[in-house]
Amino acid sequence: MNIGTTLLNLFSDRSATEARRVEPRLSSVAETSPSEESAAAEKAAAPLAALPPPSAPEPPRYDLRNISPREFADVTHELYMEGTLNWDEFQMIGFPSELNPRYDETIGALTGELARPDHPKDMLGKWEQRVEFERRYNPDADQVRIAENALAKLSWQAQPPMKLSA
Repeated sequence: MNIGTTLLNLFSDRSATEARRVEPRLSSVAETSPSEESAAAEKAAAPLAALPPPSAPEPPRYDLRNISPREFADVTHELYMEGTLNWDEFQMIGFPSELNPRYDETIGALTGELARPDHPKDMLGKWEQRVEFERRYNPDADQVRIAENALAKLSWQAQPPMKLSA
């Protein structure tokens, strides 16, 4: 018996299977007649239903791992306008420091890096570091909670969309 007939027997009507049930023989396999083999081959040749191959996953809504600070500000503003971010979260994350006109004189002077507001960066990674900093050094539990909620919402936006129907 080949795999095709085995699958056919498994998925065929039970009453029909009961009627043509064959007990195993103790004789050798060579004694089967050619007509039985050809009948089994015809049944095995029936096409099996198959599912379509899985499609490639859709890209995430926003690529926050490769986005410029200026684009990040636009994305956070859009998230605020649609209601995903509340005002406190938007105030915390919606204004990247590199957009400040005096960045080169202040933060840039301390870090030795000039502002590059149109250069893509890992903005989600920066916010993951910022939340860790807030957890360690900020005694204000509300600020830490706001930072964690904002990061969770940003991380959700960076995930591919979920298909809820089968």
